[in-house]
Amino acid sequence: MVKKYYFNLFFFIPLILSGQIEKQVRDDRPDLFINQHLFHSPPKPFFKGRIHNLDFITDISADSIVSGTLFLKMNSKSSFQEYQLELSHGLFRFSYDPRIHPGRHIEYYFIVTTKDRIFGTPVDGNGDLKPIKKLLVDPVQYYKQQARLNK
Repeated sequence: MVKKYYFNLFFFIPLILSGQIEKQVRDDRPDLFINQHLFHSPPKPFFKGRIHNLDFITDISADSIVSGTLFLKMNSKSSFQEYQLELSHGLFRFSYDPRIHPGRHIEYYFIVTTKDRIFGTPVDGNGDLKPIKKLLVDPVQYYKQQARLNK
């Protein structure tokens, strides 16, 4: 019985995982291919009262980039504001400062314009631009909640 369990554990699980990885690689979803030159991972969690760097990384050559623009909106009632970002070694960086941009929610997306095309992040499963929406979290309450969950 124990031998059968270990056999299943070491034989079937890697096969299942490799099948899932192959499906992801061969998946035809547009969001896997449309935006392959622009990458971003939002800060997790997004603490209020703290400065956060919003980093956008690209492998597009600097001489073909015309502009990099961040569209930022605080709370759901305001409109998006545009910020032109400078490229430095494949990195566009925006420092979010809550003293300059106060609010409870942040919403943003990023566009890179080249001579031929426009790239944006983040995109959804249909390849459409979908802004990131984040609630600004109180760090004290966040860590208290994490402590309760880890008990």
